Amino acid sequence: MGIQRVGHAVIRMRDLEKAKWFYHEVLGMEIGAETDLGIFFRFGNYHHDLAVFYAAPDGALPNGTEVGLDHLALLADNIESVRAIYDRAKAMGVEVVGSADHAITRSLYLRDPEGNKIEVYVDVPEYNWREEGMGGILLPFDIEDIPSPAATH
Repeated sequence: MGIQRVGHAVIRMRDLEKAKWFYHEVLGMEIGAETDLGIFFRFGNYHHDLAVFYAAPDGALPNGTEVGLDHLALLADNIESVRAIYDRAKAMGVEVVGSADHAITRSLYLRDPEGNKIEVYVDVPEYNWREEGMGGILLPFDIEDIPSPAATH
């Protein structure tokens, strides 16, 4: 088919300053460009992984029942990074929705300032999803059971 992967996502927000604070300051994404359309964010050297475009000032906020994107999932390098983001989010007043063990991933769920759900996760390479299946697995995972990187330094 030729398609290799999802290249980027675009979401809409009413307040781009809040978007900049959340995606740059809380999650650590680099700002690739700011234009009349919005802000382009990236990890590393790719041109952009996420764009946040302006929404109408009276645009409806996500409520979890609307048609459209349910959440954006961001892959972390290790579980300690997920815990560090959890610590930073809590310290910065970001809404933490919860955490889950999906067998294939260990996931943290946050909401950006306008209610978009963001998953920050790490893969679990020892879980063989090809043989054991995937999808719909929801096991308890207490992110606070992971030692805080700040506490280990």
